[in-house]
Amino acid sequence: MRKIYYLKPKIQNVFTSFFTIMTAVEIILFGILLYMVDRLNIQRSNDMIFYIRYTILFLIVLLFSVVNFWFGLRLSHRIGGPIVNIQRILEQAQRGDYRSRITLRSNDFLHEIADSVNLLLEKLETEQKQTKKNEDT
Repeated sequence: MRKIYYLKPKIQNVFTSFFTIMTAVEIILFGILLYMVDRLNIQRSNDMIFYIRYTILFLIVLLFSVVNFWFGLRLSHRIGGPIVNIQRILEQAQRGDYRSRITLRSNDFLHEIADSVNLLLEKLETEQKQTKKNEDT
């Protein structure tokens, strides 16, 4: 049996490509900065040079961590936002309000699910109107 690595290729390709590219860029930048720090001609004792180099390396790692956190948060909003929106609309539908529709930003993920839920809500709203119309007559 063949393994399926991508369940949702549109979403997963973005994530894997993004994090692969970010990792490659960070490794290259880290290497360049490490080389530059190693080449510093500081007229100090060996202990002081050691502390200066590792302080700079610590700050570089900290900077990369902050950048990764920011990009990860931004990317997660492209999924988290639609999930919150879909959940809110479904809760309204559970109370019998089928008028609301899910609207997502163009760069958000989960458009297929939102479109399916919107079609379902449209069908339920139509059936609800038909039922009320039949009850009135």
